[in-house]
Amino acid sequence: MKNLFLGIACVLLAGCANSPKQETVTSCCNDKSSMEVVLNLHRKVKPEYVSAYKEAFAKCKANTIQEVGCVDYGVYQSPEDSTEFLICEVWENENALAKHGETAHLKQLLEETKDMFDGASNKKIYVCAEAQK
Repeated sequence: MKNLFLGIACVLLAGCANSPKQETVTSCCNDKSSMEVVLNLHRKVKPEYVSAYKEAFAKCKANTIQEVGCVDYGVYQSPEDSTEFLICEVWENENALAKHGETAHLKQLLEETKDMFDGASNKKIYVCAEAQK
């Protein structure tokens, strides 16, 4: 239930366009470079790779959470289908996310897991942190 709640919470995060505080907080709403970035990455892993995927992600996460600009980085496995995963990443800004994309540990994860998937979808949300307060 906790994983389901966290997954739903990630999906429901909204940017400035839907914020009731938009009138008073417009500085970050006009500049995506200062907004937090939330990534929701859905992965369908082939059954024979579930354990290997979780292990590879854990190695990457250990390094990622130490990166400057990483607010949150987690993977959540569906209780109904053990092959379905939600990765929820939160970054201080687009620049921090871009730097993460160049790290050796992420490149290693991508290489190790490239043949493990049956399907994937991604969603990026920009969040005006000031509007969320």
